[in-house]
Amino acid sequence: MSSVDSQLHAALALARAASGVPHHELRRRAEALSHRYRTEQINDATPGMSDALDALAYAVVRMPATFRALHTALAAVERHVDGPVTTHVDLGGGTGAAAWAAAARWPGLAIEVVERQSAAVRLGQKLALGNWLWTTADVRRWSGRPVDLITIGYVFNELTPDVRREVLQLTARHARTIVVVEPGTPSGHARILDARAQLIAHGFRIAAPCPHQHDCPVDWCHFATRLPRTELHRHLKDGTRNFEDEKFTYVVATRHPIHPAASRVIARPTTPKHRVVLDLCTSTGTAEQLVVPKSSPGYRAARDTAWGDAW
Repeated sequence: MSSVDSQLHAALALARAASGVPHHELRRRAEALSHRYRTEQINDATPGMSDALDALAYAVVRMPATFRALHTALAAVERHVDGPVTTHVDLGGGTGAAAWAAAARWPGLAIEVVERQSAAVRLGQKLALGNWLWTTADVRRWSGRPVDLITIGYVFNELTPDVRREVLQLTARHARTIVVVEPGTPSGHARILDARAQLIAHGFRIAAPCPHQHDCPVDWCHFATRLPRTELHRHLKDGTRNFEDEKFTYVVATRHPIHPAASRVIARPTTPKHRVVLDLCTSTGTAEQLVVPKSSPGYRAARDTAWGDAW
């Protein structure tokens, strides 16, 4: 199933789940959840979702964006990691956005979703695309087994540094490839850098987005992906546009051979008259700005290059 088909199926499943639920109540719950997540009040002792209505509000408002961010990060696994992906465990999987994203990338994938909040698990099972295994447990209580891919999406912002370290130690023992995704904020970037350093210490190589294994040369690295909004999504978020840009940051680490990008575009390209300006993170571990004039053979490729692309 393609990412478009998967996203459409997820949207239809969410619409069915929300049918008959008063929109004003969903909106109230969504606003409260958004405030708690935005102000980072959710932690390993305080769960974000308390009941089925919270889970539904979360799924309608956040699941599409989480799907798009994870789907983009998983594309980097396909491009830059030389290894099979037949088994997948998603830690802190919520209502299943990462599972949907992985299933769209690798049809037939064996998937387990580990989530501590039972309301999210129950809704995720109703929405699920395939016969996935759902485990209601804290991410630290996952039993552990050899697995090709582990994803940890929008979870570390809820955990203390000690718990994050514990989770990374657990996953490093069992996974061949690990993908961590966080909000595209300065604090999210800091958490990704910390995870990146720990994974390198555990013997992993960084496949993406970094084109190198050196220290990060910038203060804030993040990316953006655009997702379509349904009418319900616009209503709950008081939006007028039919799309939304989700900003996120991520790291792909693996024990498999890698073929990283030569450079990575780390900001939205600008197009002054007769040239394209690209901000790049390079294989030498430096940040550089490249100006491609219209007279250059690479001008057309530069015009077609987007934020987050390899260069």
